[in-house]
Amino acid sequence: MLAHFLSRTAGIRSRVGSISFCRKLGGTLGIGSEVPGHTLDSILKTELLQDATPEEIGRVWTEYHQQKDGFLCGVIPSMHYAEIEAKSKICPRFVYAIPKDSGGFEMMYSEFHQHRVSFTSLEAFKALQGSAPPLLELFHYVDYQQSKDIVLMRGVYKAPLTSAEAVFLANQLQMYYRIDPERFKLVHTFNHKPMFFDFNELLKNLDSPDLKVPSHKQGTSSSE
Repeated sequence: MLAHFLSRTAGIRSRVGSISFCRKLGGTLGIGSEVPGHTLDSILKTELLQDATPEEIGRVWTEYHQQKDGFLCGVIPSMHYAEIEAKSKICPRFVYAIPKDSGGFEMMYSEFHQHRVSFTSLEAFKALQGSAPPLLELFHYVDYQQSKDIVLMRGVYKAPLTSAEAVFLANQLQMYYRIDPERFKLVHTFNHKPMFFDFNELLKNLDSPDLKVPSHKQGTSSSE
């Protein structure tokens, strides 16, 4: 089914909770690759947060990432993440459009792998498939999902993706996989009936007032 979709996109020209971002980032991870040693304990001293409230943990999480470049972060209610996770298991792939200052857009391909979702340019994915380097990866840490009723999200992005575009993609994922049932129908069609997927519907959603189009200037967004 994915091969059918890729053949359809061959003629497309690239016209060119809360989520907050911070701005450096090292190596690349291929779509579908494992992330050894990537645990919440490797980021925070979780033993010091055992008695903390969800609000306190969220504050520590946000303040920690505000001091680092190349990252965005979020605190997601467990119920919201459970919905995203369930839908990602039946619809792990999707495409997103990023508006550009030129008046066009750039297409991005995304894929879930358990608690991680990777984004790469659609052109790179068509050329390299699983070896395409991700421009944005969102990691979801479920350590506090049962005990604190929250899931911590950490995004890692790299150039040429900007901070505003990374936040825009994270917000779009929330919109398509959780907030708007009508938009999830597009996700379902993309995964299970790609021959009927309508790019025009995807682009039409960019004009929606509930999605703040990136201004390509630094800023903060909230949608979770």
